[in-house]
Amino acid sequence: SAVQDNYKTIAACSLADGHLVIGEAPLDIQIQKQVNILLTDMGVSPDNIIMYQTTGGLGYGVEYAYSIMERTRLAALSGDKMMSMPMLAVVGSECWKTKEARLPESVAPEWGDAAVRGPLWEATTANLFLHGGTDILVMWHPQAVAQVKKTVAELSGEGA
Repeated sequence: SAVQDNYKTIAACSLADGHLVIGEAPLDIQIQKQVNILLTDMGVSPDNIIMYQTTGGLGYGVEYAYSIMERTRLAALSGDKMMSMPMLAVVGSECWKTKEARLPESVAPEWGDAAVRGPLWEATTANLFLHGGTDILVMWHPQAVAQVKKTVAELSGEGA
């Protein structure tokens, strides 16, 4: 992924080989916009840029991540071309780092069945990010993926 320190190399590779570029920034809308500008100044088409603002899982700064996603989408809807690229969220790895998703039931029986809790943690985070405007989700657990697909189908009228 392209960050402020390596965007020239990544942009050159993208232009030479026709690859898409993931423009990566911390949870900072101004840095994300700057990375997008730097990439387009190097000749990368905005159509070939995917935005990735690093995120956290449910309970670990997810509210802040959601607000940044929401602000990014509102900027795009207000006509800001540098914020109108698709957004990516890496949900799986962030969620499965949390103790709430991984802690065995024997350690925290009051939290319920770990086999249900982990996928639910990931699905809840993914659904939240979809509502925030994320276009692409990177998920790990098949049950979480199935739940998110079901939610999307229901919200789009396909599951009714």
